[in-house]
Amino acid sequence: MILKIERYSNEQRWWIFDSIRKISISKTLTHNGIPEIRQDTEVVIFDIKSECSCGPNDSCSDCVKYYLLTCRLNDGSEFSIAFDTIAYLLNDNGKTIEKIVANYQK
Repeated sequence: MILKIERYSNEQRWWIFDSIRKISISKTLTHNGIPEIRQDTEVVIFDIKSECSCGPNDSCSDCVKYYLLTCRLNDGSEFSIAFDTIAYLLNDNGKTIEKIVANYQK
């Protein structure tokens, strides 16, 4: 499988990961613009800015939604990705299997 994550920054458009055998998708999580990410998260894509002033265990309407994905590669190794944009899970031929929307930016 292929994972394609959209970037909302001016410098990049996509991050693309391939050779994925399995993927785990978290429930919706939130951060306050300055998130505390788990130590074992290798890739962090946070492009949404927030005016939130919540503490680490609080949540408000200004908090930013994000997902944490755990990917197992074809060789058996694993890595984690946290993102707050949109991701597309594709089969090996490039056909979309699933669209994962944390935040949509027009």
